[in-house]
Amino acid sequence: MPSAVLLLMSLFLGGFAVVSLRYQARTWRRLRTESLASDDRRYLRGVCQRRTLNAVLLLALAGMLAGSYFTGGLEELRRIARLDQPDITDDDKQTVKSLAIYWMIVLGLLFFVIVLAVVDYSATTLYGRQQLRRIQHEQRGLLERDLALYRQQKLNDRIRRVE
Repeated sequence: MPSAVLLLMSLFLGGFAVVSLRYQARTWRRLRTESLASDDRRYLRGVCQRRTLNAVLLLALAGMLAGSYFTGGLEELRRIARLDQPDITDDDKQTVKSLAIYWMIVLGLLFFVIVLAVVDYSATTLYGRQQLRRIQHEQRGLLERDLALYRQQKLNDRIRRVE
């Protein structure tokens, strides 16, 4: 049962990574062909780099999960766990050590995927806030200009009435 779950997770992660890579390829093409503001270009380049790296890490993670299914490592670990202490050989100890290292690498990859996702989220939030401030500043400038024009028009109307 857990082995089948590993295989399904592996297929899901692999599919997700492939779809993500396709989207990033489109964004890379867009960066090459479209003329964008330097802020937007820098932001999109960073997003593409982070998400492409994350997709590659997800593919590696999916491959390692599938590898644990196809190599039968979990079944071997279960067999060793059922043995009595005197029956464990040096090969069994080496197998447990190798599998422990294997799963540490899997957890390390998962850690880097999560760290990259948090960094990407933070960068997107920061960029969104900067763009919001820029838009608010532009709108404030337009409103102040419109208000100045309105006040000037009112003043001109008053002067005309007095004359």
